[in-house]
Amino acid sequence: MIWDVLDRKAWHGYKGESMKIVEVKEYRLRYPVQEKFANSRLWNTSRSAEVIEIVTDSGITGWGEGSGGLKGGTVEHCLIGHSPFDVETIWHDLFEHGESPRAISGVDIGLWDILGKALEKPVWQLLGGKVRDRIPAYASGLFRKDREDVTRTLVDEAKGYVDQGFRAVKMKVGFGETYDVTNVAAVRDAIGSDILFAVDANCGYDVGTAIDVGLKMAENDLFWYEEPTVTDDVEGYLEIKRALPMRIAGAEALTGRWAFRRLIQERALDIVQPDISIAGGFTECRKVATMADVNRVRVLPHMWGGHIRLAATVHWQATIPDWPWVLNSIPSLFEYDMTENGLRTELVKNPIQAVDGEVSVPDAPGLGIEIDREVLEQYVV
Repeated sequence: MIWDVLDRKAWHGYKGESMKIVEVKEYRLRYPVQEKFANSRLWNTSRSAEVIEIVTDSGITGWGEGSGGLKGGTVEHCLIGHSPFDVETIWHDLFEHGESPRAISGVDIGLWDILGKALEKPVWQLLGGKVRDRIPAYASGLFRKDREDVTRTLVDEAKGYVDQGFRAVKMKVGFGETYDVTNVAAVRDAIGSDILFAVDANCGYDVGTAIDVGLKMAENDLFWYEEPTVTDDVEGYLEIKRALPMRIAGAEALTGRWAFRRLIQERALDIVQPDISIAGGFTECRKVATMADVNRVRVLPHMWGGHIRLAATVHWQATIPDWPWVLNSIPSLFEYDMTENGLRTELVKNPIQAVDGEVSVPDAPGLGIEIDREVLEQYVV
């Protein structure tokens, strides 16, 4: 773990513990997409990211991505002059001063990036070690497009993902029974029976409708049904789980371990999907994962954002074992966002990419990515 590495460094005169944070910069980024696309809740016309840059007096800089900006005053009180190694203390200080886990996420990721660079270790090693060098990925796309032949558009897109080597895909639903049932059947027929197929309603239905539509979609051998209804309806999720044959997933928008507690303890989900840039960064997501583990709930992180979020998710997910621990265990599938987003494809000089349906885990120190500052400045709003 991280402190064992630090102790070994100390024997050789390492001065990392005296390192201090001297500056924190926030960047709000926006990337306009060329073609709008929809989930059940809205049409997406742009992509955004809240990026944090943390500068230390040693010259080491850490990068993080959250889902909200910091409030005035907390940077000076909780960060400036503090050691970046104090990740737990800083997390709780920020929270006690009114910061949300959405904002703390970016700071926490940036701190872990600094730790890795200072100790010359990738973040996954500081988290306890990776259990895989490559993570099987699923193509997360198949949003609704504003086109005349929606079904043909979805079928062609899904076939393209299979041709790229993906062995699993996820499609957006929640647009009504006719749209969902017709298009899910068409996509399943196009990709064949060997591809894992998940659907995501983005909380688009009430419980009754989620069950009705889910029963009809179930004929297409769905691996999971994501966010069929609003996430805080624990009783509703339990009712949906009892009624449907496929796995139920969700909780991508929850913040802090407390929000996950009841869903996990009552096993209202088969798969819990914390987002590292929403739930609270590495520090908090590890606690959510432990809670899920002791309650036998599967953790498959959510990832839909910029490249810093992608890199952080890769490092965290590299440490999550396949489950159950048997020869034919279900793989820890990585969500690889396939939608248009320059904040994912352009922001770093050495992007982490899916090749033949797998994502390689970086070995470079910290997050293992190099920010392109020209691109960063280009998309600042």
